[in-house]
Amino acid sequence: MKAAVITAPGVIEVQDVEKPSPQSGEVLLKVDASALCGTDQRVLRGEKPVSVSIIGHELAGTVEAIGAGVTGIEVGQRYAVQTVIGCGECAPCKAHHQIRCIHGFKAIGYAWNGGFADYMVMPKEGVDQGCLIPIPDTMSAEVATLLEPISCCVNGLRFFPFDEIKHVVILSGGIIGVLNGLVAKAWGAETVTIMNRSQGRLDLIKELGLPFENLVNTSTTDPLAWVKENTEGGLGVDGVVVPASAKELVPLGMNLLAMGGHLSIFAGMSKQDPCESIDLNAIHYRELHLHGANSSVRRDYEEAIRLIETGKINPDPLITHRFALEHFNEAFKTQADPDVKSLKVVLQH
Repeated sequence: MKAAVITAPGVIEVQDVEKPSPQSGEVLLKVDASALCGTDQRVLRGEKPVSVSIIGHELAGTVEAIGAGVTGIEVGQRYAVQTVIGCGECAPCKAHHQIRCIHGFKAIGYAWNGGFADYMVMPKEGVDQGCLIPIPDTMSAEVATLLEPISCCVNGLRFFPFDEIKHVVILSGGIIGVLNGLVAKAWGAETVTIMNRSQGRLDLIKELGLPFENLVNTSTTDPLAWVKENTEGGLGVDGVVVPASAKELVPLGMNLLAMGGHLSIFAGMSKQDPCESIDLNAIHYRELHLHGANSSVRRDYEEAIRLIETGKINPDPLITHRFALEHFNEAFKTQADPDVKSLKVVLQH
């Protein structure tokens, strides 16, 4: 089979490698489509270590073969893949909240080979946990690759009380910022404002016809001044999402909030420099709510499917580029190039 293999830090080669076979309790998937994400970029550039040579965690596939002892799964069924696999024994895992596994969860594409290959194996731990998420017959494999990132946004925004929240600001116009904005709209936000430093990115969002009320270029417009001018009484917005790994966005997001507002710190920050000075009294006296968000679990995938199936989110405009797996490095460069108008880059297998 063909696979995009990391042969050295920052070096990826599409190679012919041995097709895996499912062992007891495992399931072999033929990968139908996979997609690149920002974390993949960090791994492929050699900035983030992983324990496998084939990564990729946004994927959809068809069951090719089943290992001994597997029940409830049949050859020919189509699935998306839940990335996170917990220990299965601690209290969070038993409550189906594996992203809070007290022993530290493992992930497809990080601890086990992922989807940038013609075939991949779902390990027994993932099969037992229920990490194979059935895809509706009406959903294409390409669209199903979006279930993982949408599910992460679902998890991050669960803490926002959308019966009270009217205006949400997203502090990035990348694909994760866009998906957070789409989930916020789907859950009832009346106004979603995307703020981004690149006018090209904002132009792309407008060209794609995405349903956001405001697109603000923060390289030419002060975000705080804009919020004061565009909220009732200049009091601030109800919710802010930080979907980019720029720690200075956290205090900025706090300053954009109205009293009692909610801030989702969606993105992880550099482990070498994760600290930023913030005014703790602002949290105390303004009764702000700060929420962390890290990956997703099965219920979040199921909600992502519901949002697409009911038309609350239209995923079709988000896939801007498609490549065959053989052209993996071209896809990688396309996603990494800020001058290319791309949102989601999908690999066709």
